[in-house]
Amino acid sequence: MKKCFLLIAFCLVSLSLAWAEPFLSTQGPIMEKTEEMSLIVVNERSIVVAPSTQITDQKGRDRRFRHLKPGRWVLVEAEPDEDSRMVATRIVLIRKK
Repeated sequence: MKKCFLLIAFCLVSLSLAWAEPFLSTQGPIMEKTEEMSLIVVNERSIVVAPSTQITDQKGRDRRFRHLKPGRWVLVEAEPDEDSRMVATRIVLIRKK
């Protein structure tokens, strides 16, 4: 009985920690950008850039959607919305190394 309880507790803790992390974290060059839909494509994944998306450069300076250009390298953290679209919560402009 104790083993079962410990297993359930461990699973619940693991799940709660998993939700603290972004659903998707990826980096790479912006392959495409669609102004009308506020959409970028990174690593063949379409990502919606919402008004609430935090966009910064590596030094932490605020940036805007207009700074996201095809070919620029970015780090993207995103989560699915109710329509199963990936919506960026954070985008950081990075330099290619």
